[in-house]
Amino acid sequence: MTSISDSQVIQTIPLDRALEYTVIQSWDDLMPDQASGLIHIEYQTGENGSTDFFKVWASTSRGSWKLICEFWIRPLWSHATGLCFENGYHSEELAHNLEHVIRQEETFPKLPEQVGLIQVHPPTQEERKEADRWIKLDFTPRNPFVNQIVAA
Repeated sequence: MTSISDSQVIQTIPLDRALEYTVIQSWDDLMPDQASGLIHIEYQTGENGSTDFFKVWASTSRGSWKLICEFWIRPLWSHATGLCFENGYHSEELAHNLEHVIRQEETFPKLPEQVGLIQVHPPTQEERKEADRWIKLDFTPRNPFVNQIVAA
């Protein structure tokens, strides 16, 4: 994972990196054996680049995947909007962070009509620190003067 520095404008990270950070932040809630397993984040964007949905999947044994949650942003005939946890999973932190990503959607580079799949391995301590740093910087209310200095 490429690290970011505090001096970079955090809003310019791609959507897939933001989603990866949200899962890393919630890893301990989602994976019973924190040192193994995989999480997949599936997402799709529409023709204008806005996000249609996210699905988060967990694998604790090879070849077996369970749906953790799905978050539908746009209503479809087959899905209501909002976040729904499945298969006994629940994470307040993941719910909060995914909702934040959706609220900040316009700050991510637009990727029209993209289907994405992000694979997240058990995070290292460095990856956890990187996710913590992004969450703290991105979730902090912005001071326009500070943003001008950072961007300069």
